[in-house]
Amino acid sequence: MKSSVALTLAGLGLLLAPLSRPAVAAPGCPQAVWDLVDRADRISRGSSSEGIMAMTVYKRGTVSMRMKVWSKGRDKFLAKILGPSQLKGNATLKSGDHLWNYLPRLDRVVQLGSSMMGGSWMGSHFTNDDLVKETDFRVHYACQSWREEGGQVVVVATPRANAPVVWGKQVIRIVKATAIPVSTEYYDERGTLKRTMRFEDVRSMGGRTLPARMVLQPADAPSERTVVTLSKMRFDTGIPDATFTLQGLKR
Repeated sequence: MKSSVALTLAGLGLLLAPLSRPAVAAPGCPQAVWDLVDRADRISRGSSSEGIMAMTVYKRGTVSMRMKVWSKGRDKFLAKILGPSQLKGNATLKSGDHLWNYLPRLDRVVQLGSSMMGGSWMGSHFTNDDLVKETDFRVHYACQSWREEGGQVVVVATPRANAPVVWGKQVIRIVKATAIPVSTEYYDERGTLKRTMRFEDVRSMGGRTLPARMVLQPADAPSERTVVTLSKMRFDTGIPDATFTLQGLKR
């Protein structure tokens, strides 16, 4: 998931990069504010991670699924559905800029082309493109403005020149004392709000304090949402590179 959805996929890009690299300076913010954004962007990340998550999609009906997920760096991600039974074994692999789906009933691996990147990932409000184009705030965004509100810091970030990002602006709300993210609003290039990610249910997991639930809400469909809930996570584990191969996808 992009910038923060990472893990979420999760995250969804939320579980991917080392915690030690310093934030790139952002002229529109004091360095301390941009460092806070960097900490919030990485609070659920590690050099690698693995765990269990549930995803529930609320559209015309409700669809729920459980997944085992693995990640390594920013460019490797694998998700395998554990249930329900009709979806069990379906899997998605990201390696670099490439994305594959495995369909066990057909025993078929499908590589997703550029024309499919805007499509829904597993029926959710996340897109395939969210998985592939993981945003690194330190590199891709600059601070336009910031303010404090009741113990929270609100930062308006816009893309740097030639950054390979979709959004024209992101508005990020963070708890100042803990760097826990509260929400991110995503705007298109015309300044129209397109979706909001909320971070909820902060708890200790895998030796870290992080939001265990993420809610993605499309702006044009207020009755719809996708909810991702983490139940078990481990960070900085020794995941072999073979996990993120086509053979690993099918195992």
